[in-house]
Amino acid sequence: MNELDIINDIRKRAGAPCKKVKVGIGDDCAVLDIGRKEYLLWATDMVTEGVHFHLKTAGYRKIGRKAVAVNISDIAAMGGVPKYITVTLGLPKGTGRGAIKALYDGVFGICRTYGIKVVGGDTVRSGKLAVDVSIMGFAEKERLVTRRGAKKGDAILITGPVRNGRKDHLDFVPRLKESRYLASRYKLTSMIDTSDGIAMDLGRVCTESRVGAKIYAENIPLSKGLSLRDALHFGESFELLFTMKNKDAQGLARKNSYFIIGEVVDRKKGVRIVDRKGKESVLKMEGFRHL
Repeated sequence: MNELDIINDIRKRAGAPCKKVKVGIGDDCAVLDIGRKEYLLWATDMVTEGVHFHLKTAGYRKIGRKAVAVNISDIAAMGGVPKYITVTLGLPKGTGRGAIKALYDGVFGICRTYGIKVVGGDTVRSGKLAVDVSIMGFAEKERLVTRRGAKKGDAILITGPVRNGRKDHLDFVPRLKESRYLASRYKLTSMIDTSDGIAMDLGRVCTESRVGAKIYAENIPLSKGLSLRDALHFGESFELLFTMKNKDAQGLARKNSYFIIGEVVDRKKGVRIVDRKGKESVLKMEGFRHL
């Protein structure tokens, strides 16, 4: 069973969210209405040895940093600001105090950069190293962006150039600054971070928004050495993929670091890609494998 099947099964069992839950399972963060001018954003992400990093090549500090960075990226995908985290460590037998200190050097380092407070956590024995971070943040109600609002005729954009997830996944900079800029100045109709690749994450937006999409291979901005296949299906780049009205997108795209890569179409047309020779085909919803 793959990750999407597991999520769908849990979503069915969880049932409809209660009144205070504006967005439940199926987005980058849960969104809770706490009765103020802001929504509470709540997310969690785990990184594990052998899946998201290799201990010998990564080092503890970078692992700690990444564990927090992927959660910041989830908050950014909703147009919000991160504020608090808890950190749970799964530690293999024999993990020394120095290793834990180095891991937390990475955690506290990125937290200082983004004004985040560590407010709790847990520590357990584990066969392999695992770091599970739960994050809370806030988004002004008028700036919240979800995966659900893409409309036929919208432009599809991405921040970029898309980073090489095989090389840069430990050091990537969450696109929080870009998210806040976009959410404060434009009416975005949907947004997601490309943690699992453009294909998989665009597919998620289309599923939640009940639309189709067409993207153009030649319009996808690639960092040096990155293949189109990895940009589409590997992920770990954590760029922001978002949709907005086409007329607004044209003006935005004239500015650096925002690229129009396609358009939202009718749901019946599915999700498709046009290659550099003009040939159109189905874009397979395949991405980073967490299981």
